[in-house]
Amino acid sequence: MQHPEGVPDDSDLDSNAPLLPTTARTDEERKDPSHARYRFAWAWAVLGTFAIGLLWLAFGQAYLDRREDEARKGDPGFPSRIGFEGPTPTGGEAFAAATSYPHNFDSSPLNPPPSLATEEFNLLHYLGNLSPWRTVNHGLKSTAQVPDGCVVEQVQLLHRHGARYPTSGAGTESFAKNVVGVEGFKASGNLTFLNDWKYRLGAEILTPFGREQLFNLGVSFRTKYGHLLKPGQKPVFRTESQDRMLKSALNFAAGFFGVPYEEQYHQLITVEWPGFNNTLAPYMTCKNANRMDLTRGPQKMAEWIKIYLADALERMQAQVEGVKLTHRDVFNMQLLCAYELVALGGSAFCPLFTEDEWRGFEYAHDIEFFDIFSFGQSAQAAVGKGWVQEWLARTLNQPLSEFNSTTNSTLHTSRYFPLDQNIYVDATHDTIVSAVIVSLGFSSFARSAPLPTDHIPHDLSFVTSSISPFAANLHSQVLSCPDSPLAKPGRSRFVRWILNDGVVPLDSIDGCVANEEGMCELDAFVRATQRRLEEIDWAYDCLGHYKLPREPIRDGRPPHS
Repeated sequence: MQHPEGVPDDSDLDSNAPLLPTTARTDEERKDPSHARYRFAWAWAVLGTFAIGLLWLAFGQAYLDRREDEARKGDPGFPSRIGFEGPTPTGGEAFAAATSYPHNFDSSPLNPPPSLATEEFNLLHYLGNLSPWRTVNHGLKSTAQVPDGCVVEQVQLLHRHGARYPTSGAGTESFAKNVVGVEGFKASGNLTFLNDWKYRLGAEILTPFGREQLFNLGVSFRTKYGHLLKPGQKPVFRTESQDRMLKSALNFAAGFFGVPYEEQYHQLITVEWPGFNNTLAPYMTCKNANRMDLTRGPQKMAEWIKIYLADALERMQAQVEGVKLTHRDVFNMQLLCAYELVALGGSAFCPLFTEDEWRGFEYAHDIEFFDIFSFGQSAQAAVGKGWVQEWLARTLNQPLSEFNSTTNSTLHTSRYFPLDQNIYVDATHDTIVSAVIVSLGFSSFARSAPLPTDHIPHDLSFVTSSISPFAANLHSQVLSCPDSPLAKPGRSRFVRWILNDGVVPLDSIDGCVANEEGMCELDAFVRATQRRLEEIDWAYDCLGHYKLPREPIRDGRPPHS
């Protein structure tokens, strides 16, 4: 190899490396690492790394943002606008909530087996938190349509993300790996399809159907309450940084505002990560909400699974060789039906089970959610406290003055948490919806507590598919009702709560009078909510040292706190 000028033949340049300019070194220099050539080299390396870091902070994100913008613009050969749009006059805003409140029963393009999609029984209504949301009823005769004699002043929406792929630890991958993937596995009869079946589910992110759900929810909400938008105001809607949360919010915005939506509102993205206060992902800082020793939910769920899947386990085991199935394996087959339905449109796992076994599947989720994520767990009132504090601040047009829960003081400025909107939209998770109803004191959902593990109660008050399904939506209506029969002199403002189109009964709340419209005088509800928030000790409930009490929990709080 011919070396560059000034480089001795015994230099340690790699023979395959590019020829780089360098200087000659003597034997003494080569033996003495303290030579000036090497002195402080480490310091220069550190400084260089630090400088690169500063440059990245200054310009790196801007570069990525620019690349993202360029990618969004696409190929210049295919421009997004070429003129010739034709007339584009805008019509008036809709207010369907007052005239013909639209209901939601559409689950297209999902395709459950015909035998499980009849008028008497629809499989999609029995998948727990994996069910698509639909219009439900919570015991009152009235619909969510604005009552006669009332007008809506404000709405606040808290919605779940759309249908997603399984989260880590869901059990679906375990079935694929530890049952079907076991050497020697062979299936026959109704399970023959498993011999060629492949696991095709992703993880965590929205499915195409989930994207459709949130787009449609945005369209629906604009149709119901579009008249509340203030001309010229860009409302702030909130979501979290997790991929499915952000994508849910953007799909909602596309439906609510239309494309392009970016310039029509402000999307606040909050950090969803351990250690960050976030009212839309409050479990990140509420340690006791994640302690399995503070709930009987997993044990109760396991007891129920063994009962309702006893016949199914025997049936499935008779059709497989090479593996001994467990009750949990069979439960995971039901999970695969639910996930493949919302991800792939249909599933061969669904017709393997009877209607009663699907009712049992729903009830397993009712036990899970009630005892782990709602009224039956000691920290759940605290989990939902932060969002209820924010609801109260918006309703009263009063900034938060204390931060004693999961509220984040850095984000409660007039810019990020405005108080002058008529429509507020927050995206969250299923377990937060089930916690917020605890914090609000909606005890009608806890009427069946404690949930038994040997049968399904006849008049079950807590049904997960009606509370926290995919794209679940809970919203409040603040109403001015001077012409309502319920109005009294000086007291004509009311509040109603709508959960998945069903009006929530409020008569269990102190100061609220039973009525078919589900209305409560606003001042009375505010006072009751303020008392409820004072009762909920977030620091103790979330971080305190206590044990699971012997008696069942019914109000989402630990005893003697």
